[in-house]
Amino acid sequence: MLVVIGAPEHVHALRNRLGADPAVAVFADMDSLKALETITATRPRIVALSQTFAVTARGAALVAQLMNDASLAGIDVRVLIDDEQKIPLVLADRADSAEKAVLETSRPLDRAGTRAALRYVMDRRPIIVNGERSFLIDLSVTGAQVLLSARVRPSEAARVVLAKETGEARFPGTIVWSVAVPSGGSIQYRAGIKLTSPDATWIEDYCQQYGGRPDRTFGAE
Repeated sequence: MLVVIGAPEHVHALRNRLGADPAVAVFADMDSLKALETITATRPRIVALSQTFAVTARGAALVAQLMNDASLAGIDVRVLIDDEQKIPLVLADRADSAEKAVLETSRPLDRAGTRAALRYVMDRRPIIVNGERSFLIDLSVTGAQVLLSARVRPSEAARVVLAKETGEARFPGTIVWSVAVPSGGSIQYRAGIKLTSPDATWIEDYCQQYGGRPDRTFGAE
C-alpha cells in the first residue's frame, strides 16, 4: 500500500499517473485527515508528502502522528522532489510500478532538509561538480541542488566549484540524495549535496549576486 498526499493542483495528475494501481491512494493536502484515517487503517509501506505540505503545520502534525504512534512504526515517510516549476518529478518518471516511481523521485523525510537554511533559486547556473560541468538548481549556505550528466549515489563525496567575478571557491560535500531525470533521449541526475565545510559569507554573497527569489521549503540537503 502507498499513500501520496499532494498539492491540490497536482492531485488529478498524480491520480492519473499512480492511481491505476489499486494499492495506491492519492489525497489532496486539504484532505490530510482522511489520508491519516487511511494510513491508520491500512498501514501502508510508504507515505509520500508534497514538499509544500511537508513544511506546513498540518504536515508537521501528520508526520508527528506517524512517528509517535507505535502501531504505525516502520512506515517509510518520504518527501516528493519537485522540478523548478514546483511540479513533482514523479509525474515524468517512467517506472512501471507506482511504488518504484515514487521511490525514484522522492527522498526520506530525514534527508529532506529543514526550513532553517534560506535557499535561492539559481536557474541552472553552470557550475563544476566532481570536475564535470553541471547546473545549479538552488543553493543555501548548507547545501546545493544540482543537475549532472554523471550518475552519483547517496553518501558519495562531492567537490563543488562556484565561480564569481572576484574568483572561485571550492567546497567539499556529500551526496545525500539522487534521482534520475529523463531529458530528451538521455538521462540526467538531479542530486542534493550537503556542504561539509561551507564559507557562509562567501556563499551568501554568491546567492545575493546570482540567485533568484529565496525559498524556505525543503532544499537540497
